[in-house]
Amino acid sequence: MSVLHEIAEVIGAAAAVRLGQAMGGARVYVPQMLKPDHPLVLILGRETAEKLSYYYGGDTFDVPSKVLYRHVRDALIRDAYHSMPPGEGNRADILAREYGISRRHVMNIVRG
Repeated sequence: MSVLHEIAEVIGAAAAVRLGQAMGGARVYVPQMLKPDHPLVLILGRETAEKLSYYYGGDTFDVPSKVLYRHVRDALIRDAYHSMPPGEGNRADILAREYGISRRHVMNIVRG
């Protein structure tokens, strides 16, 4: 299992993508005790960063490149868009909020 898959299993796919977009290609030390201003807390939020700290606390890992995360993110967005029922609100708006991108960008990804 790759680091990308491990991270996604620990903190979820959307959070793993946010981490990759922010820190892709970097080597990250994950402290056992996170301070409120730690970059992982600022990127992921306290609860999600604590999950990562519980799993990786005291370890260092290389975050895969941003390009790899972009491919994974795009595949996740396409799958989620097509699996959402059309009557549940605007799918593109929901995914844009979840992944921190614009609605237009979601639609460009879905169209391929």
